[in-house]
Amino acid sequence: MTAQSNAGVGEAGTTVTRRLVIADMAHQYSVAPVADAPVLVAELAAEAGDGTRAMEFLRPGQTASGALSAVRATGQIQPLAPPAAPLPTWSCTHFPTDFTAYLANALAATDGIENSASATLSALSPLLLLRTHTTASGPFTEVLICARYRAHGTLFVRTARFAHAADISLADLVARALEYRTVLQDHMRIESNAYINCEEDIEIEQKVTLLDEASIWSLTKDMWTAVEAGDFPGFITYPGYELTRWHFVQHNFEVTGPAEEVGHYAFQENPGNRYQLKMKKFPADALRRQETFRKGVEVPGGDFEAYLAREFPTLSFRRLPSFRRTRFDVNVHSLATGHGFGIETDEVTVDAAGGRKLRQVEMEYLETYRHEGLDATTIDDEMERLTRLVEAHLAKAGVASERNHYSKLSFLRDCVAAGATAPSPTPQP
Repeated sequence: MTAQSNAGVGEAGTTVTRRLVIADMAHQYSVAPVADAPVLVAELAAEAGDGTRAMEFLRPGQTASGALSAVRATGQIQPLAPPAAPLPTWSCTHFPTDFTAYLANALAATDGIENSASATLSALSPLLLLRTHTTASGPFTEVLICARYRAHGTLFVRTARFAHAADISLADLVARALEYRTVLQDHMRIESNAYINCEEDIEIEQKVTLLDEASIWSLTKDMWTAVEAGDFPGFITYPGYELTRWHFVQHNFEVTGPAEEVGHYAFQENPGNRYQLKMKKFPADALRRQETFRKGVEVPGGDFEAYLAREFPTLSFRRLPSFRRTRFDVNVHSLATGHGFGIETDEVTVDAAGGRKLRQVEMEYLETYRHEGLDATTIDDEMERLTRLVEAHLAKAGVASERNHYSKLSFLRDCVAAGATAPSPTPQP
């Protein structure tokens, strides 16, 4: 799975020059700098199109460069003798072995001192990715800072962009980019602070209901493979959180009143005889629904009705059948907008309705990486684009489907109308 691409966003006929800046980690974190550590600049393959990027993800092969320079603290630029063929410059946490040997020799030849690089190379790591655009109004460069290291690649997020002269020197370009390294620094230096939910306590979700019998595990694996192969232009799998698996035994209640509080409350079984209570408020199936949670809920004797009466005395409820739900998620991010989505394929089984099943693929908004130019109004358009790609993938796989907002609550109502009893026996995992 190495074909995942950053292409597919932007106009054809133009290119963006990309440079990977490899520097002392002290530029980003409060650690002692290494004396005389150079800044290495590796020119990467140009990218077709003129689209900007909120994010980029570089796998080892995508860091290959045949043109490298060292920028010294004095501002001196030292072009290095090129390798015989482009070499990947970074893998996981280190320079690849071939590149290490090349770099040590190239720096030694430049400095005239044998092994001059050995004391400084260990301090270096990818810091910035610079994307330089040439436009009619003049060139500008996007500055993306490293936000996540993973074994299979490195993630960068845009923190700034700046205009500059067409003939700016490489040293000045790097120096100006480094001036922006502290923008969003307090977020980027801690991975869990690097993203936000743009609409807190609101579930944003498109649903595609499957009309055919299908293996949701097979569909999930194929979807993951398709994203990795570049079949979902402009989307990448979320580094370090590519695929997640879920299973719930869930006990369901419809909130029937008052009118402004109607919706669906569900107790999801957790280990240790505790529950997660999911509370959704919505008058009708829709793209957006209010959703909040209570975690670690104790329900003595499994008496859900007593718990609800005690905790929510102003609400009225109707018991609905319980179900088992298995869900497999392929988690993706949009390179253009930084928005993260789950492609969530699930199968719900209601034993009280004779094992009646509902299979759906849900495109759910998860979060957005903080970045320069963040625009929450693009969530719906990017989710729509993702949903169309999923629909096309299902059609290509020969799986009939229908886009709708058909909720689990509506499914349970239909089960009751078809003769399912409520409450039902506790489903078995």
